[in-house]
Amino acid sequence: MKNFLEINDLVVEYTQNRQVVHAVNGVSLKLEKGKTLGLVGETGAGKTTIAKSIMRILPDVAAYIRGGEVWLDGENLLEKSEDEMYSIRGSKIAMIFQDPMTALNPLMTVGDQIAEVLLLHNTKDKKEAMTKAGDMLEMVGIPRERYIEYPHQFSGGMKQRVVIAMALACDPELLLADEPTTALDVTIQAQVLDMIRDLRDKLGTSMILITHDLGVVAETCDSVAVIYAGQVVESGSKEDLFDHPTHPYTKGLFGSLPSMAVGEKRLHSIVGLPPDPTNLPSGCSFWPRCPYATEACKCIPTEEQVNVGVLSSIPNREITPGHFVRCIKEGE
Repeated sequence: MKNFLEINDLVVEYTQNRQVVHAVNGVSLKLEKGKTLGLVGETGAGKTTIAKSIMRILPDVAAYIRGGEVWLDGENLLEKSEDEMYSIRGSKIAMIFQDPMTALNPLMTVGDQIAEVLLLHNTKDKKEAMTKAGDMLEMVGIPRERYIEYPHQFSGGMKQRVVIAMALACDPELLLADEPTTALDVTIQAQVLDMIRDLRDKLGTSMILITHDLGVVAETCDSVAVIYAGQVVESGSKEDLFDHPTHPYTKGLFGSLPSMAVGEKRLHSIVGLPPDPTNLPSGCSFWPRCPYATEACKCIPTEEQVNVGVLSSIPNREITPGHFVRCIKEGE
């Protein structure tokens, strides 16, 4: 298999108050070794659920992976037992969570939290783990002497550095970064992103970066997938998406960005709100907000598609090599 990570037709549902939340609806993604894929979309689009499905850390009671495959280095993770996934998490796949304030244990020193990861996956020697944990702190720009300090003694940016050190401690082959800079101010954001890029290049790590910020995508990613209502509506190389945005939703995202070259007084916006995931529109989920929508966009999926959890029969067309768009109008 050419791709290091390959997701095929992933369908994930949540049960909430006796209603089914259609979080991920037939997502397919590919990532080559050593490359970075950006997942872009509004809050609630399903980006974090995709990452948690790869890690297999969805809540057992509320979440259900209804269908699909997640291939990592030739192995389908959805067929692995929990014991097998326990050894894969942290060592082969690691995740930087969205909020460093809740990702760290307030009762343990930051050094011991990094050492704990190493003791679980790399070594049984506590002294060796403590030494490596100190090395990881220094790698992310924190003095080794701060090993014995607690999370409340660190700023938001420093906590995020600790979380990154924990994620990279066992040299994972795949790093899932879930909005790693959302809670930080702009200056610290830039420092953390520079550090993530440097460490990624140094360690040769593949990465999925979840973000709302197209500027971060431009700086960090090799390829991009635009997620809307649990589906990939457009995907391709960074150059494809930035130079030739094609899906109306992608165009709307770029139209809402301020431009220094054009002196517009008001930014463009996408009308309406994302759909209710418990009651998605038939056909294309974006048609209620789309200025180009026609009756054909409301096409109802077949019974076979519904049975496997696919709620949209809009085809995903390849308009140029490697550039896919899920739209009737733009795919013609």
